[in-house]
Amino acid sequence: MRAFLARNKRLWLERLPPYAPELNPVEQVWSWLKYGQLANFVPDDLVELDDEIIARLIRLRCDPELLRSLWDGSERPFPTGLS
Repeated sequence: MRAFLARNKRLWLERLPPYAPELNPVEQVWSWLKYGQLANFVPDDLVELDDEIIARLIRLRCDPELLRSLWDGSERPFPTGLS
């Protein structure tokens, strides 16, 4: 991990408590997927489930307002000044 971070100067390690979903913005994304987007979805197999999750995440990536609202659902401040 140290070598990877040394090669990627724009990244840094953020230590979180062992269990703190309120501090992890991705938990909001998984909740949005599980309880909203895929609540009544019944796939035939794991491949279909995987394909559907990827499709929904790609659509989410194209919706900056929704993505920002999911981030704001966590207690983490939105990063600024990233390049």
